[in-house]
Amino acid sequence: MKNIAVIGYGALGHILVDAILDKLKEDYHLAGIFDQVLDEKTIAVKGETIPLYDNFDALLADDTDIVVEIAGVGAVKEYIVPLLDAGKDVVITSVGALADAALYDDIESAAKKAGRKVHITSGAIGGFDLMRTFTLMGGVVSEIQSTKAPKSLNGAPYLKEDLPTDKKVVAFEGSATEAIKGFPKNTNVAVATGLTTSGADATKVRIVSDPLSPGNTHRVTVENEKAKAVVEITSKPDPKNPKSSVTAAWSVAALLKNLADPVQYF
Repeated sequence: MKNIAVIGYGALGHILVDAILDKLKEDYHLAGIFDQVLDEKTIAVKGETIPLYDNFDALLADDTDIVVEIAGVGAVKEYIVPLLDAGKDVVITSVGALADAALYDDIESAAKKAGRKVHITSGAIGGFDLMRTFTLMGGVVSEIQSTKAPKSLNGAPYLKEDLPTDKKVVAFEGSATEAIKGFPKNTNVAVATGLTTSGADATKVRIVSDPLSPGNTHRVTVENEKAKAVVEITSKPDPKNPKSSVTAAWSVAALLKNLADPVQYF
């Protein structure tokens, strides 16, 4: 059984912690949670008392094997390299941070130097196996269309005003690199698609605002000269954080389960 820690205890962090204590209790011991906005020493979850780290240094010094980031782009920038330097494997959910090529290189170098692993979650999409396969074959081209309700997109830096509630509109078209800057809370999946395939700069992104959207729908298309794959997933937005999908947290749990199981699925 490995010790695991979680950075971030927002809406998705709650889902992940519950999943670790329920679905992964035979594989992992939850050593603690680090969240700067929490002042308590401990919290009670599913009848268990979970320690809260007083500060990041306390987490660094702890004997955790894996640390999961589920706190946002800023947490990736601030914490991932020090965690790797401290000899811990990490799981990154705020993949949008890795559109910063310099940060990506720093994280990759730190992982190599420390002999540790960085695991990237698929979040609200799927098909990483196909994306990696097509990319290895060569000549891969990728694009992603994300369709969400206006309230899931409103407030993004790219938007000058709220999106209409009476009609479907294209809110953005551009690269994954541009998308994460304009919609930092909505397009982690776009950057993940880019990193897994042709790169964030080369991956085309379209964001559609649809008042009648039943959830967050992501349609990923990946192709080369020999094959083409289209993966479409619709998931309900988290009621406490409509900009995120509940599957984003559950994808972390699935990744952790895959790492722990003797039979692994790619």
